[in-house]
Amino acid sequence: MLPTALLPSRLVVRLTLAVLLGLFFLSGFAALLYQVIWQRMLVFYTGSDTVSISLIVTAFMSGLGIGYLVGGRLADRSRPATNLLYFVVAELGILLFAAFSKRLLYDWLYESGPAAGENILLLYALVFGVLLVPTFLMGVSLPVLSRAFRLGDMGEQSRYISLLYFVNTLGAAFGALATGVVLVRAMGYERALWVGMVFNGLCAVGALALGLWLRRFTGSATEKVAGARTEPLSFTPTLTAWSVQYALSGFAALSLELIWFRILETLIKSVSLTFSILLAIYLGSMALGTAVGSWLTRGRSAAGRERIFLLAQLGLYLYTGLSVGIFVNAISRMDSLRYLWDYFASYEPNLSLTYGFPTYVLIPMFLLFVPTFLMGLSFSVSQSLIQDKYEEVGRKVGWLQFINIVGSALGAWWVTWVGFPVFGTAMLLKGIAAFGFIYCLLLFSRKYLSLFGTLGLTTLLLLAVMILPGNFRLWRQLNGIPEDDRFLYDENQSGLSIIKLFPEENTRIGVVFANGLGQSIMPYHRDAIHTLLGGLPVLIHPNPQKVAVIGLGSSGTLNGIAARPETREIVCFEIMSNQPDVLSEYAAQAGDTAIARVLDDRRLRLVLHDGRYQLRTMPDRYDVIEADALRPNSAFSGNIYSLEYFQLLKERLKPGGMAVSWCPTPRVLTTFCKAFPYVAYAEGFMLIGSNQPIRIDWQAVRERLNHPFTKAHFGRSGIDMTGLVAPYEGKLTVLAPGNQVAGEVNTDLYPRDEYSLPEEWKSAYRRYRGYLRMPF
Repeated sequence: MLPTALLPSRLVVRLTLAVLLGLFFLSGFAALLYQVIWQRMLVFYTGSDTVSISLIVTAFMSGLGIGYLVGGRLADRSRPATNLLYFVVAELGILLFAAFSKRLLYDWLYESGPAAGENILLLYALVFGVLLVPTFLMGVSLPVLSRAFRLGDMGEQSRYISLLYFVNTLGAAFGALATGVVLVRAMGYERALWVGMVFNGLCAVGALALGLWLRRFTGSATEKVAGARTEPLSFTPTLTAWSVQYALSGFAALSLELIWFRILETLIKSVSLTFSILLAIYLGSMALGTAVGSWLTRGRSAAGRERIFLLAQLGLYLYTGLSVGIFVNAISRMDSLRYLWDYFASYEPNLSLTYGFPTYVLIPMFLLFVPTFLMGLSFSVSQSLIQDKYEEVGRKVGWLQFINIVGSALGAWWVTWVGFPVFGTAMLLKGIAAFGFIYCLLLFSRKYLSLFGTLGLTTLLLLAVMILPGNFRLWRQLNGIPEDDRFLYDENQSGLSIIKLFPEENTRIGVVFANGLGQSIMPYHRDAIHTLLGGLPVLIHPNPQKVAVIGLGSSGTLNGIAARPETREIVCFEIMSNQPDVLSEYAAQAGDTAIARVLDDRRLRLVLHDGRYQLRTMPDRYDVIEADALRPNSAFSGNIYSLEYFQLLKERLKPGGMAVSWCPTPRVLTTFCKAFPYVAYAEGFMLIGSNQPIRIDWQAVRERLNHPFTKAHFGRSGIDMTGLVAPYEGKLTVLAPGNQVAGEVNTDLYPRDEYSLPEEWKSAYRRYRGYLRMPF
């Protein structure tokens, strides 16, 4: 420990703290930038389904946890100047990894890495292994910085740790927002890495300069002070209790994050920008709570701080239950919210100010702000209670952050594998809200609440749990459907599959939704687009024996592609594993024998996994491959509109085979033409690419339409396929061989269409810019 005489002056302390907090803000910004980008690169290797993304997040957190644990031990056995040097080395190490990360995660792992197949443990081990170095170094940073400077008594030191956590989390919030909304759109994933590398470099240079500057005020004394002994922490009852609390809070925090994001992406009708905005709100609220908690602990007794902590934890779980319960019950009853109820029932996302501001700001703030604010506040208050010996600061920070990460990882896996498929979102919320009863009991046992106050809060918590609806009613309400018999759903680890029934004349129209977004319509004859996407290419191909569809949806595309008697095998890839069950339920309830027949087709092989992942890992080749229509601004849509994806399709075609894509934007057309030497194009609708010249014999197409098998197939669905195909004799044009359409292309690492700003935002910007030019 430094002698008091050698402690820096208050002015030096303030300047040191300001600079260090600024640097750690940049470090947090870079960390979330990397997480967003590296997760995207890894998705090409693991697949983009929910389980794979949970696996990546868990691997990321595991490295952080190990870094916290080791960093805590390093911090307590090292001198302050050495700890600052550890931070410099950690930032430089992260920078170096980031510089080579594209080559490692995309060029090597995706393009030529070992195949893990369906082995989740092997996949986790591989992802964990490639991410271990940078995530370990990120985890090391907080413990070593917590002992890089002695800024006063233990109260000041715990507030210093809380402020470090605050600025790092705030930086992470800005990093998440800027990466998704600005940097990737402007630069692409690979070039955006340079922003993080610049920030890491600034952190390293700034921390090194700060250390040299600080030596002017402490001389060489800091180098002569021996580090603390490194015996293992003594697990006193107090530390054991805090370890349990940190594990529980980590479990609850990650569980709630997954639950909130599932609810909100359904309400919002998620696009590519959604995740970044929600994550920024989540992290920003937590950061603000940490700052307030640091201020709130000043001058309070240990008992007062403990009471604040327990009340904050109780408030977190109480508010979580009440907010969701109140929102779900109010949304269909309040006239002022009726337009949102109607939006939840609708098909398309609407990002205009009328709908975008409530769904992207007000509703997330209502549900997330208070609980995540209280999470951050609890961290600050707990640090003021835990940190009582300067010699153990690093190990306590490292151990408790490690155990929090363990709880978080367990929460992520439990919710993904057990919670969603077995209990469902509503029951998970009830269970997590019930954690509040633990804190009611603790408040009473510690004499921080009277018996009357405890009974009152327990009753309120019980009410919060009770007003939360069951799973069916939760999702029916949040999808804007008032009647039970108009709503079918299935929820599991892969997502939320929904069919909404809308009355029309003497029948009901079934509309398929995936995580809140409309996908397609049933009966089949009501959805000409999907029928043509599947049916027209196999009618053009002379002998489509083996065909593939990426995306099941309503099975309308699958029905179209199954129309030829020559077809012997149909492979359908579907990322949402519960989609076939919901379709079967709809077919039985609606008496739709056409759907039942398609799903029971003996030629059909359903592969419930990410389609691009399966095409890359399976050696099969096809006569026709069709990717179901996906909005170009949907999350991960860039994976099926990129140059590399189209090239993969070309590799998986038999000689003369055809790859089919919807063509929603000019960039998709340009990209497709760059990948395929031979292309047929129906403007604004369909692209057909091949590795050999495409010849469209319309006379043969008409003859195939009149084949008894094909006529009977479409007749069961009430589809006039001849009428649907006829207009395309003049619209489907075979482009000149090698034709290259000028313009920008979408690539895996620069999916321009996916990150294009919504047209509603562009229009608002144009209006705003116009106002600025108006004379006043």
